[in-house]
Amino acid sequence: MRKGESFQRVSISAAEYEQLKNAEPKTKSVKILKRIQAFKLIYLGWKYSDIAGFLSVTNNTITNWINYYKEGGIDSLLALNYKGGQAKLNEEQLSELRIEASKGAFAFAKDVQYYIKQNFDIEYNLSHVQRLCKKNFNYPLKKQD
Repeated sequence: MRKGESFQRVSISAAEYEQLKNAEPKTKSVKILKRIQAFKLIYLGWKYSDIAGFLSVTNNTITNWINYYKEGGIDSLLALNYKGGQAKLNEEQLSELRIEASKGAFAFAKDVQYYIKQNFDIEYNLSHVQRLCKKNFNYPLKKQD
């Protein structure tokens, strides 16, 4: 709520409440489950601050969920729109790494880290290189004789 705006409580229709009740048992994400529970409690007349306390979230989180609801209805509450970080290496670079790994060019993740820095001028934390290796080729790496 911006300064100067009057407070207006969001209202949930009975049909939307039923939609939330139906979605709840099918939901696997704890984040979405908390959103569903929050809006069920809003429907039952709970205060926003009480809902935040009950669900162990901040008042700002409740406000964010209300804004999602205002923008896209119940469907926007039931969707997580996280994209995550963008990969530093493109598919061509990953392919080159896979080829080098299949040749036995790397004995350790540190070798992969060094190769990435030298050939692509991209710096990775060693733990990220280890994850990259596990995801893209056999790890731990074995140097061929």
